[in-house]
Amino acid sequence: MARLEEMEKVSGKKFGDIHNPLLVSARSVAKYSMPGMMDTILNIGIIDKIVNALAVGDNARFWRDSYRRLLQMYGDVVEQDQRRKRRRSV
Repeated sequence: MARLEEMEKVSGKKFGDIHNPLLVSARSVAKYSMPGMMDTILNIGIIDKIVNALAVGDNARFWRDSYRRLLQMYGDVVEQDQRRKRRRSV
């Protein structure tokens, strides 16, 4: 939490704020670097109420697309990993 609070202070944005949200990204870490193999999830922090508040006028498409990309990346990276783990345990 301390790092998140530090990012909020530096950026002037707040994680979960519907008017000025702090969005972050996460990248997987491997013991050995393999080009093109690092999974990334962008726009962590977007939730329905943020999209509904900010997706108006000229910005509507941007915010909806950002939310769509978050959900797609989450599904590709996190849910796929969970499916792999379940298959290995069978």
